[in-house]
Amino acid sequence: MSAVRKASEATAKKVATDTDSDEETGLRVPPKVMPLLVPIPEQLTKLPSFGAVHDELTTVIVFGADGNLARRKTFPALFNLMYKDHLADDAVIIGYARAPLSTTAFREMVYRSIYAPTVANQPRTHFLNQVTYEHGEFNEPASFAALREALEAREAQQLADWRVRAGIDADAPAVQQPSRVRLYYMAVPSFLYYGICLNLKDSGIATHKKVDRFVLEKPFGRDSTTCNELLAQLALVLSEDVSYRIDHYLGKELIMNLLVLRFANICFEAIWNHHHIASVQVIFKEKVGLDGRGGYFDQYGVIRDVMQNHLTQILALVTMEQPLSLSAGHILQEKIKVLSSVRPLARKDLVIGQYAGYLDEESISNKQSRTETFAVAVLHINNPRWAGVPFVLKAGKALNENRAEVRIRFKNVPGAIPELSACPENELIIRVQPNEGIYWKISNKVPGLHFEVAPMRMDLTYQSKYDQGELPEAYERLILHVLNADKSHFVHADELKLSWHIFSAVLHELEAAEDDRPVPYMRGTRGPALADELAQRYGMRKFGSQRFESNTAPVANVPAVDRWATRKGVGVAAAAANGVAGTHRRSGERRSSEGADGAQRNDAPPRNEWPGALPLSSTNLVPPVAATSWAGGSPVAMPRNVSSSSCDEPPGFSTQSESTRR
Repeated sequence: MSAVRKASEATAKKVATDTDSDEETGLRVPPKVMPLLVPIPEQLTKLPSFGAVHDELTTVIVFGADGNLARRKTFPALFNLMYKDHLADDAVIIGYARAPLSTTAFREMVYRSIYAPTVANQPRTHFLNQVTYEHGEFNEPASFAALREALEAREAQQLADWRVRAGIDADAPAVQQPSRVRLYYMAVPSFLYYGICLNLKDSGIATHKKVDRFVLEKPFGRDSTTCNELLAQLALVLSEDVSYRIDHYLGKELIMNLLVLRFANICFEAIWNHHHIASVQVIFKEKVGLDGRGGYFDQYGVIRDVMQNHLTQILALVTMEQPLSLSAGHILQEKIKVLSSVRPLARKDLVIGQYAGYLDEESISNKQSRTETFAVAVLHINNPRWAGVPFVLKAGKALNENRAEVRIRFKNVPGAIPELSACPENELIIRVQPNEGIYWKISNKVPGLHFEVAPMRMDLTYQSKYDQGELPEAYERLILHVLNADKSHFVHADELKLSWHIFSAVLHELEAAEDDRPVPYMRGTRGPALADELAQRYGMRKFGSQRFESNTAPVANVPAVDRWATRKGVGVAAAAANGVAGTHRRSGERRSSEGADGAQRNDAPPRNEWPGALPLSSTNLVPPVAATSWAGGSPVAMPRNVSSSSCDEPPGFSTQSESTRR
């Protein structure tokens, strides 16, 4: 361990040098990351490949196999890959952990994690037959000697079965054997990585050649110093070309589509700059709180757990320049360039919060904890393309909805004619989850004899446009990429250094100021009200959609007839008499009601009686809130049906496809 300690001390000194302030400007300068210039190492020039892995003998060893991550993500992903014929049926899968379980007991645990009623039992049975279990310590050579013995026995049987399938007699002379891939999945805390990798090397299991691939999970440290110490440790036992640092958001369908959306469509690339874009938001929202992860989460907080990795990686893909190709090395070059241009986060551009009841959670031992469960940060990129554009990263728990998306808000049309001067800005939304899709918000004339302009959306909802059922999980894609030796969607060490450089200073500032506590907020809201003040400093009403939305937790669902009656200023009974008791359809559909038997009724209020369905010049019957646009407060005609749903969309925007609405 002395060599590791010396490397860590040297790294710490280097970090102090790398993050010094510039003598002339006083600004903190980014760490000295050597840019990847051509020629790029061979393993990084490989273009993406998504074929099935059948021409290789595959072994997968999952460390921490009895843990939450392995049960919820790793084993279901491996099963789905085998079920979809992307992982060979004869793959050797070994779970390794400290718990003294038998293989039978372990298979029962894996069975529960991969069970789905829509899948026949035979594929599950076959998968479980490929799974065995070994238990031992992560830092004991004797445990790894036993693992090697079990591994060699399994792989010898795998090779014998391959020879039988190939029609090669057991007594035949040696023939050329198929290549082998060993994937070591580290579903354990990062402080265990070094000991596991060292023992794999010393025991002779890992040769660190083309055979081996190591999947490393976050977190990678707590700041720049600890990250560099971890990287220095691992560099003693792992080379960069066999390290696959996984960020599962890089495996999500809509994130993998970002580069195609940007660089294959001239309509977007031509306006993808500060001349046309007013702001960019990368948002992650969860309704749940700790969900049993209090022991882990309280040590890190939402900035370290979500913002520094997932959201910063998405930001890099949104803002990078076009790479020379989609190979890992060329993508990495451009990501490093743009991350080097991001200024370190300033405290004045950060709001943190903690939901009420966090300290009462059973898994929180420190009842004075200042760990943030909500954070919104405004970053700035100092380069010619993005100068002056605010980039918002927002993440939080116990909020009003589950959502992950990228929102790109464009500037107003310059010199617009008076009749159109109050139209809201265009916005491009890339919905990562749930209901994956891309939609483009525009202003459009409502069909009819009157003149009415309303915000509408051009819709690419994946569920309705692609007949593929459920999209593959991110872990499926990323494990398949590892098996194909494709590093284009994994995090390089230099990216880690740069992303930590953005957040380390402000994290230290928060920890040093004991009176700088997170702002409390109620469960089920959008977060602390102070976040809206930060948004208004940058020309936004609030973060997220710009439509009006109360920041109070919902008390109860209000029937549609009550909502309509309240807006119209009439009694509920009078509203019901007008036929408002049926379903309120969304903007763009016929306004009618359905009776209890589902039959269409013709006694719904006339079209112009619906809230917001007024000519641009009309102001009567429009409530004070509805008389201002969701984009910025200027008078503008509102869509006809002002929805009170929790969807983070402008009123009247439909979440259905055109074909569904018809």
